[in-house]
Amino acid sequence: MNWDEVIRKTYERSRKLGVPNINYEDGYVIFSVAYMTAISFKKLYAIDAGAGVGFSTVWMIKALRNSKVDGKIYAIEEEPRRFNYLRELVENHNFQDVVIPIKGDALENVKKIEDLNFVFIDIDKHLYLDFFNLVKDKVKVGGVVLAHNVNYTWGTIREFLEETSKGNWITAVVPTSEGISISLRVA
Repeated sequence: MNWDEVIRKTYERSRKLGVPNINYEDGYVIFSVAYMTAISFKKLYAIDAGAGVGFSTVWMIKALRNSKVDGKIYAIEEEPRRFNYLRELVENHNFQDVVIPIKGDALENVKKIEDLNFVFIDIDKHLYLDFFNLVKDKVKVGGVVLAHNVNYTWGTIREFLEETSKGNWITAVVPTSEGISISLRVA
């Protein structure tokens, strides 16, 4: 598989459709952390909350394939047109063995998913804290939660960063142009 081509085409589709998406530097962060998580756990059970047309999902798939471990990625997208492109991406590249596209609300769908070690959040910013509160006990010790756009104070991002920096969690922010937080569950 030519990953550069798949990534480029997915990125271009996002841009052409006007879908807000992560940029390449954030993609490399997602890939790196997902790869290290997969190697550490010898599996990757992930959620991509706010998957759009699949640009962030592709980085997770690449990490899973490169690590050669077992895993599943639950790619959740609520907007129908974006979801159709996400599903098309999965089908066209035969990713069905590792990606489960889910159409619907991330907060509702996360309630049905267990046994996680990697979560990426890129949903409506006012929902970050609510989503984290639903997922934090589902992530295994040593697992991670990443969140996009944390350089901004929209919605509940500030409260989310405070919550992911106390108790069983520690957080660092990677200073990409939009900011991506990495929160590690330590206990």
